[in-house]
Amino acid sequence: MFVLLAMAISLAILGLMYLYAKQRENVSQRKYELLVELREVLSICRQHRSATHHQLMFGENNHDQALELEHQLQQHVTHLIHIANLDTKPMYRILQRKLEVLTQDWQDRSVARNQMLHGRAIRHCMFLLDEVILAWLLEAGREDLSDEYHINWQQVIDAMDALTQLRITIDVLEKPNDKKRFFLNAGSVYRKVTQLSMISSLTIASPHCAKALRQLLTFEHQNSPLPSAEELYAVTTALSLAIAQVYDHMLSELIETLYIPLPKLVLA
Repeated sequence: MFVLLAMAISLAILGLMYLYAKQRENVSQRKYELLVELREVLSICRQHRSATHHQLMFGENNHDQALELEHQLQQHVTHLIHIANLDTKPMYRILQRKLEVLTQDWQDRSVARNQMLHGRAIRHCMFLLDEVILAWLLEAGREDLSDEYHINWQQVIDAMDALTQLRITIDVLEKPNDKKRFFLNAGSVYRKVTQLSMISSLTIASPHCAKALRQLLTFEHQNSPLPSAEELYAVTTALSLAIAQVYDHMLSELIETLYIPLPKLVLA
């Protein structure tokens, strides 16, 4: 009788351990799926910004490309709302509304307005990614990774904010004060992007980023003549790609430590 009771207790304990492990696996899988979807939305937002910017600034006909990207955004954000926990669904619905605003009547916007709306959506994605990651780190008891991640995440955000300010000034360089603001922003972007080498030195040292940083350094000197808006946009696009690559590198390394590698993502 005692042996049977001991076996029953052991089996019950094993059953509870299995259920607990299964529950943790389901939670991890849900978080992983949220991160994968948010990462896709972030990437597609960047592509949509590039397509619409090129049409607004240089007259390229990217309407069909923009429509396809908008369809993809709608699919991904709908899936995000479906898989999100009940208490977090409102945050994903806010993202959905931002994406709807982003994709409506963009042909009638100024470049600066287009930049601002895309920037808001991209940052919203990053804040949602941040929330999922921090919750995951807390549940996993990885406070050591949490501190390092927070520092790196803040550096990426600072670099993005500085680049956004620089891109907005490209559209308004007619007055001396506007040019002065542009030169100051150029210096700020150079410093903040260079600092990202602490997170991913290979990305910042890559040919496309190194060339853009050298060009940016020349803009910081106020006596230098400014190149065309198209050249300026090309430089900031290269730097935007570098920042996105640093962020994705940071994200991928962290999630691989916690769970499994993220799928390959081609950034453009």
